Amino acid sequence: MRSSKMLFGKKLNNKGMSLVEVIVAITILGLVAVPVLHSLTTAMVYNAKARNRQEMTLTAESIMETFKGYDLDELKVRFSTGGAGIEGIRVADAGDTGVYDANPDTGTGFHCTHSSAPDPVVGDTYTFSINDMKADNGQFYDVKITATPNSIENVMVQEDMEPTRDAVFKGDRTFDTSAVDEAFDDFKRDANKDRLKNYFDGLSDHDSDGDLADPVVVIGSTELDLRDGTNVEQLYDPSASVFYVKNYIKLQERELTFDITKNGSDEYVVTPKMVYKYNLKDFPYYLKKRNAAPPVDEYDPPSSIPGNTTEFRGESKTLDYFPDDGSYLQFEVDLSSICTDGVIYKNPDTAGLNRLFIYYYPQYNLDEGKDKIIVNNTANIRNFQCYILKQRAEDINDSNTKTKESRYKGNVVINDSTSSLEVFHNFDYNIGEGSSTPSPSISGASATHSYTKEVSGGTTQLVSRFTQQEVLSYTLSLEVTQGDDPNKRTITTLESTMNERIK
Repeated sequence: MRSSKMLFGKKLNNKGMSLVEVIVAITILGLVAVPVLHSLTTAMVYNAKARNRQEMTLTAESIMETFKGYDLDELKVRFSTGGAGIEGIRVADAGDTGVYDANPDTGTGFHCTHSSAPDPVVGDTYTFSINDMKADNGQFYDVKITATPNSIENVMVQEDMEPTRDAVFKGDRTFDTSAVDEAFDDFKRDANKDRLKNYFDGLSDHDSDGDLADPVVVIGSTELDLRDGTNVEQLYDPSASVFYVKNYIKLQERELTFDITKNGSDEYVVTPKMVYKYNLKDFPYYLKKRNAAPPVDEYDPPSSIPGNTTEFRGESKTLDYFPDDGSYLQFEVDLSSICTDGVIYKNPDTAGLNRLFIYYYPQYNLDEGKDKIIVNNTANIRNFQCYILKQRAEDINDSNTKTKESRYKGNVVINDSTSSLEVFHNFDYNIGEGSSTPSPSISGASATHSYTKEVSGGTTQLVSRFTQQEVLSYTLSLEVTQGDDPNKRTITTLESTMNERIK
């Protein structure tokens, strides 16, 4: 007999879900839940791995910086059997489990392998290993640092340098090699793009025949109309060939400025700033007669139009682009990679700051005298000394360096109200081993002193404060791995360089 009840005069159906309905519901729930749970599990595993990778990257950076603080002889001792290794780095001990011992020949700990040569030479390879490094997360990793000597350079070295009273700026060549790229990136920003568009916006001119003409460029067989700013955006694409805007970015000036200030009443601070000035130089375009259909014999030869593969009638023009006020465009270089908190010196005035050392790489892609160093002694430190030393760029060979140095002219501006700041420099030394360089322009210094290497048969003198030293430059690579072959995986890698004075 069918079971039912009455509620407020209405008959209710008390039948529950059937077994089939329950099974179907559970099946659907399972089909939905399994991929969701799998996604959650995968995300948790991925996040854990990402966390470990991030932690190990920070550890690797710390190891690399500590490693660079030792010379090669001390590193050999520290990585020898029973050596102290890298400070702050722990390795597995007898009670640890999960140890990999990736290198059964050496086992856990610090190890070094290198050539049998008594002194490092270019082409040698030194490998420093930390097997079974114990991380804060309880896991174990292997670290391998490879040091490869790649060049020997002659540098001027100050023998009595002291960190408490000397501010030191060590330049980075990559700032200069990437300068055109950074200038182009700056030029592509909206404000400058708009200015270039505005130049061509509605531009019409008269050609040499007096006919009204419009600006165009020709890329391959395609004619691009630049009037009203149309198609200007395409000029920022490398496919624009000879009309690619980057080809016409010209560096005009570099200003490397050092502000020596007093923070409050008792702290000296030295802040560097590097600014590049640039413009768009000799950008080509053509004026095409408006509403004209000239006969073939009035066309210019195709060869007279760069990049053109079809006949085209146009009068060549070039654009030198400046902002409206006639000054150069400019951008500031990010120096954070070599300056902690943007400064190279910060100490109480009782430390006795009285010297600034500027180790820099000349920017040869500028006109003579346009690579400028400015020192502002706004702290009014009396009897301050500034040492300016050109460095040899590894990526420029001896022959090119000699040629570039023969045209390079140092330009230094000293702003010092005490009138007691002295400048020591090596501007008159051709670091490519050439015979001469142009005389520098140094203004505002109370005295200038030149120091050069001695020339056979000459009378040049090396200032006693400096000695010339040979420095061996190393390329460093660091790799952190986990696991043993064949399941070993790379966690993170780093690249760097270090220099060491040859003893």
